[in-house]
Amino acid sequence: MSKLKVLGEAISLTAAAAQTAVAMNTTPFSPGFNGVVTVHLAGATGTPTVKVQGSSDGGTTWVDLVTVTAITGLIKKAEVTVYALMRLNVTAVGTAGTCAAYLAA
Repeated sequence: MSKLKVLGEAISLTAAAAQTAVAMNTTPFSPGFNGVVTVHLAGATGTPTVKVQGSSDGGTTWVDLVTVTAITGLIKKAEVTVYALMRLNVTAVGTAGTCAAYLAA
């Protein structure tokens, strides 16, 4: 049975904002391990862009791991390498909708 970590839930797609980073400091959510990120967009209108990002330097710099837009799909799953910090970031807004992201390991 896999374990699940929430990266963000019920996040508005109408305001650009990076969510608070989630620390990945316990097995199986440890830096360097692989996991599967699932991003859900619900009720998305307009052209929102949501990114799952990782940081290995305490949040100074962020790497884009997964990018989802309402145009590319409402649900996206991707295998990623786990970083010490991970977050959900709405970088372009839509006119309605919410998003959520989970990491399974």
